[in-house]
Amino acid sequence: MRTTIRCIAIVLFLFVASPLSLMGQTPPCGVAILRSSDGPKTDERFVPASPEVVKQDLLKALPALGYVVRKDQGLHIEALQDLRLLESIWETSRDAGASRSDATIVSGPVVVDIKEANQAGTQGSQLSIEFRTPFMGRKGSNAEPLAAETECLVKLFGSNDPSKNPQGAPPEQSSTPRAIQVPERTPVKVLLFAPMYSKEYKKNNVGRPIQFEVAEDVVVDGATVFRRGALVLGHLTDFKNAGGYGQHATLEFTFDSATAVGGQQVPVTGEIQQIAGGRTSEELQSLERKQVALGWLMKGADILVRAGTEYDLEVSGHPLIHTGAN
Repeated sequence: MRTTIRCIAIVLFLFVASPLSLMGQTPPCGVAILRSSDGPKTDERFVPASPEVVKQDLLKALPALGYVVRKDQGLHIEALQDLRLLESIWETSRDAGASRSDATIVSGPVVVDIKEANQAGTQGSQLSIEFRTPFMGRKGSNAEPLAAETECLVKLFGSNDPSKNPQGAPPEQSSTPRAIQVPERTPVKVLLFAPMYSKEYKKNNVGRPIQFEVAEDVVVDGATVFRRGALVLGHLTDFKNAGGYGQHATLEFTFDSATAVGGQQVPVTGEIQQIAGGRTSEELQSLERKQVALGWLMKGADILVRAGTEYDLEVSGHPLIHTGAN
């Protein structure tokens, strides 16, 4: 009986008392840990991008603080936090060695409004975020960190949509067409275009494409061969859902190709990414053996990979790329 009570207490701790924290793997804008601020409940800032671009990147930023959209009315968005998503964030933080004091994400909904604005002659958007503290909620606010993450993604991704313009942001000036032999292992930095959340995947999704984009221009012999914002594709190679008895989700993906300035699909290589939702503690495994009937309560963690996460790839082979044509 005493062991059973102890087991239930640990389960409740994992699902209720665990701090809501985030530690990234290869974090966007160099920010590994997102934490709630001690600042005001609202954040108002000018972002030099169209409302459509700001909204697109806001939607990518929301999961980093545990949010899912509950109401989308054009440029008015309301979001609530999801317990499973917050648990995934905490597991990532804990496995990276974070403590409660390192990063805590407080609970509470956010309301976002975006509108066109002009600042000192620059056209852009006014981003307004209000954090609403629930009754008896903890001190803190998610308005500033959410606004900062959104602004970070706007800077990282720019305005190009690689699915519509796979060759990247158009050049300011045209150049003389040239044929460039790109050396093998030429480095290419890429960014994850949208967050990956394992709860949204299924076992039959193996092979599903994953979209990235080139983080910065790649120049060879004075000519740009890959533009910032160009489409990079990878695919899911393995996946397992989180389950009972503390079994965490696992997710594996690899990289396939990057789109060059002339439209060619160039093979790229990088480390195969193998990600686990967390680690199953020895204590939980011991309790599982002793209290098999309660194992279903010990659900493992899912996986969240933030949009804007950066990966270092290399060109495979010696492709001949035709520049200046676009």
